Amino acid sequence: MRGPSRPRPRERSRGHLDMRRTVRSSLRTDGIPFHLVVKAPRPDRVRLLLIADVSLSVRPITAFTLRLAQAMHRRADRCEVLAFVDRPVDVTDTLLASSGDGALAAVLAHPGLDLEASSDYGRVLTELLDEHGNSLNSRTSVIIVGDGRCNGLPPQVDKLEELRRKVHRLAWITPEPQRYWNQASCAMPEYSEICDEVVVARDAAQLMAKAAELGHALR
Repeated sequence: MRGPSRPRPRERSRGHLDMRRTVRSSLRTDGIPFHLVVKAPRPDRVRLLLIADVSLSVRPITAFTLRLAQAMHRRADRCEVLAFVDRPVDVTDTLLASSGDGALAAVLAHPGLDLEASSDYGRVLTELLDEHGNSLNSRTSVIIVGDGRCNGLPPQVDKLEELRRKVHRLAWITPEPQRYWNQASCAMPEYSEICDEVVVARDAAQLMAKAAELGHALR
């Protein structure tokens, strides 16, 4: 991104994270330990916002993306994390205070999350814009992790469209194979039309195979 240079903390002066190469190299060991791959430093780095469904069906891929976000925030890029079931909860501080293997457990223990609730993507998107909309801009790239199943609740496709208009890039990681997207309550056919990229991955190994697509989508 172009613009005036900004001062950076010394520990983060190593450059901009190359997410594509980082994912591909790190996933070979299931992301532990992370090997961060950086590009030459450049001004005005894009802020990454990860919005992760922590419902039971999505947890295998969510667990890895949380650890990836943890490493990116600490070492290379600005990365903030919202977890959700029926509403978005900022878990960035909780995530950073946990160890790699304990990342998912720490997030699931957050008091703001109702793990017994039904997934409500429409409400999540609405509250995301209401509560965080002012901080979303053309220097924000967003990754949503989830299966897009709305449990009969309104998917609020217009809210995802509004989100896309605000941000630099929007990518989606779903564990749901495309052949199941047309089943009742799944809004992925509508959501996918709005995203810059949709990556289907049920686990870390599958995400490694799609790392190039994800990295390209967030440029």
